[in-house]
Amino acid sequence: MERPFVHRIRERLDATGKSVRKAALDAGLSETALKDLLANEKQWPKLDTLQKLAASLETDPSWLAFGGDEDIEAAKAATAAMPPASLPVVGEVAAGRWLEADDHVDVPLYDPVPVQPDTRWPVEAQYGLVVRGTSLNRVAIDGDILACVDAVTARYRPREDDLIIVEMTRNAGLLRQMTAKRYMRQGTHVELWPDSDDERWQSPIIIPLPEDGLSSLIEDDDGRIEVRIKAMVTWIHRPVQKRRR
Repeated sequence: MERPFVHRIRERLDATGKSVRKAALDAGLSETALKDLLANEKQWPKLDTLQKLAASLETDPSWLAFGGDEDIEAAKAATAAMPPASLPVVGEVAAGRWLEADDHVDVPLYDPVPVQPDTRWPVEAQYGLVVRGTSLNRVAIDGDILACVDAVTARYRPREDDLIIVEMTRNAGLLRQMTAKRYMRQGTHVELWPDSDDERWQSPIIIPLPEDGLSSLIEDDDGRIEVRIKAMVTWIHRPVQKRRR
């Protein structure tokens, strides 16, 4: 059975008279990515993908994701019937900030996010990371929470334009940096790009194409850095901000 949101995408394609190629181009997506979304029974679009598609198809993102009032009420009822669950928040992502290993602890420092884990992956493979800074501000601002799925557990291999969590370590693991980047494959190498309009974050991390799909080594003036793709980002959650007075 075709998923409801796929039916709504096709409905808007017909209403606007757009081909899959035209809709994808207008949304800033590849034609292949949109075709995969329409064909893959288990794939659910990321939030920013839905927003781009909604603009391309001249409709509202919430309607594209959930449909009309009856669909939304049914979704609410189904959610209410599910057991309580939450997403543990285990740390932060911030570009350009190296931390000593002792700064990272294994106990929770943040309140969990009150959302259901994604049913496509094991619950224990899912966690949240808090965005710090502006290196991702085109899609996520300071304080947003990235819902992540562990790459190894999910047997994940990055695809073009995926938002991923990257861990960089140096000095035999004594220094570590966690950041979120866009994945762009370029022939024999990979470019990991910020997604920001901040002029400080306009250059990619360039790594050799990983043999295992997830890990590579690079060098800079201070020595060797191990770069590892730790997780894929599936959703972005935005807590309500208090009004400044």
